[in-house]
Amino acid sequence: MNHLILAVAGHVDHGKTALVKALTGTDTDTLAEEKRRGLTIEPGFAVLPLPGGGEADLVDVPGHEKFIRNMLSGAAGADGVLLTVAADEGVMPQTRKHLALCALLGMEAGVVAVTKADLADGSRLTQVRAAVAALTAGTFLEGAPVVPVSSRTGLGLDELRAAVASLSPRRRRTDLPFRLEVDRLFSLQGRGTVAAGTVAAGQVAAGDTLALYPGHGTVRVRGLQRHGAEAERLEAGSRAALLLSGETDSIQKGDTLAAPGSMALTDRADVTLTLLAEAPFSVKHGAQLHLHHGAAALLCRCVFFDRTELLPGQTCFAQLRLSAPMAARVGDRFVVRFFSPVATIGGGVLLDLSPHHKKKDPGLADRLAALASPDPLRRMAAALAGQAVPSAPEALAMAAGLSQAEGLAALEALAREEKAIPLGTAWLSAQALEALAGRAAALLDGWHAARPLEPGMVEQLLCARLLPDGGAPSEALAAALEGQGVLRRRNGLVFRPGFRPRYTPELAKVRDRLEVLYRRAGLEAPEDAAVEAAFGPDASACRQVMTAMTRQGILVPLGEGCRIHRRPLERARALLLDLFQDSPALTLARFRDRLGVSRKYALLLLEHWDSEGLTRREGNYRVLRRENL
Repeated sequence: MNHLILAVAGHVDHGKTALVKALTGTDTDTLAEEKRRGLTIEPGFAVLPLPGGGEADLVDVPGHEKFIRNMLSGAAGADGVLLTVAADEGVMPQTRKHLALCALLGMEAGVVAVTKADLADGSRLTQVRAAVAALTAGTFLEGAPVVPVSSRTGLGLDELRAAVASLSPRRRRTDLPFRLEVDRLFSLQGRGTVAAGTVAAGQVAAGDTLALYPGHGTVRVRGLQRHGAEAERLEAGSRAALLLSGETDSIQKGDTLAAPGSMALTDRADVTLTLLAEAPFSVKHGAQLHLHHGAAALLCRCVFFDRTELLPGQTCFAQLRLSAPMAARVGDRFVVRFFSPVATIGGGVLLDLSPHHKKKDPGLADRLAALASPDPLRRMAAALAGQAVPSAPEALAMAAGLSQAEGLAALEALAREEKAIPLGTAWLSAQALEALAGRAAALLDGWHAARPLEPGMVEQLLCARLLPDGGAPSEALAAALEGQGVLRRRNGLVFRPGFRPRYTPELAKVRDRLEVLYRRAGLEAPEDAAVEAAFGPDASACRQVMTAMTRQGILVPLGEGCRIHRRPLERARALLLDLFQDSPALTLARFRDRLGVSRKYALLLLEHWDSEGLTRREGNYRVLRRENL
């Protein structure tokens, strides 16, 4: 069944509301002030049944320049436009402006209704048709049906319905997370808060939990309606009213309801910006503007990368720095108005919602051009290029303006071209991996230079220094760097290919001194702290060498914070085994006396062999473990 959303737009007093009522029977001017003043202030909504099945949601938007914000709020998310041109007045300034705004909002189809046709003769209608043809030439409405109608007599209404029925809706992005811009908000006594708007993407069902943007609350969908009819589920392209519970006190018109985590909150964005050819003002670098996005409006400052001024009819890349955080998705369209005097001057598309480049980045224009491309591979490659660290595929899909399925398919295609690298559940570009490889090489070279006796750096430590905020499993990153030939891995350590621990001449001297010191100490193992203190300013080198000698088995840890040379330890072990030849059980006192050391060192030795599994304590005795008999 064909289902459309059409913005009914045009100059003030060109019969929009009367036409909607004639087509649908619904009077969309419901406010007392609208009745008193005879003009539309807030968008109104009505359902138009179409011949052959299907229907169109008509959004009657205000025509007066004073209410352009409300016009943009109502028109956002529409598939196309039903543009009204009064036969008695013809094309007027607001007619041109509304058509330009519809183009900026991304509309691609529509119908032109020449209203009040009963007030014009054939000659006048021919003139109006010619004016409409000139107006729409080169726009998305070029060649669109032009239907003379009269809301008073019914002239042309059936032909207009048929023309609307022939239109095709925009692609429904049901594959994207749910999103609705709140353009109406009211309370039902005893039931709760109702937020209404157009479902821009995804689908929603009763019971779903939604996030409120740009705030931080969550709400639960208690019920759904579409034009007063209850619904279990609604999807992209539908007008929807959501009965909500939860943190509803902070909801305002212009807020966004969306799937949790599916929107980016940003206070700046890189964009394509186009000024209308008929814009009354140019925009200078740093100018303050009014930004209209979805149903929201806020202030922003415009920063150019390659110029100091944008003239009417020109397009460029720019950065908009917002006065408050805005919830958005890549690919969203926006409209800008001059700050003072307030006038609509242009609009564009959001390309990058987390820009962190330098203004003079030489590759910026190419990357933004790729983000603006319709090619999903180019967009994903550009999104990857903007990430210096591995990123989740969901985040990359958002940055490229793609669904999760589209994003994963693009990543896999880029991986086949060796332009994207998977790291566990994260991805990064080949260029980013090359940069990480360079940093890893430098870190390891510095590590080896400072610690020539250590076999390598702990793998997780290297990855933590490369990616201080996480982003990929250590094992996956280290494996990728090993594949690049940057490092090798062994036993949880990483080291540069070809590296071997070695003694420098200075460290060899320290080793020789330690060899003499520990051999002289014999079984009375000195404490590490005392040994280091004896080396004074060379304490750090002493610590490195002690660790290396321990790793090589020359020194053996004995209890907490002391070591013994392996030669006297081996002699003591042989004596221990001799004592067990005489008796199956050995007391600490007997071992101490036979060894000729203090009780402290005798106990340290016995506890060492206990921990090694050679002996076992039974009360006041030591016995050999059965497997050592």
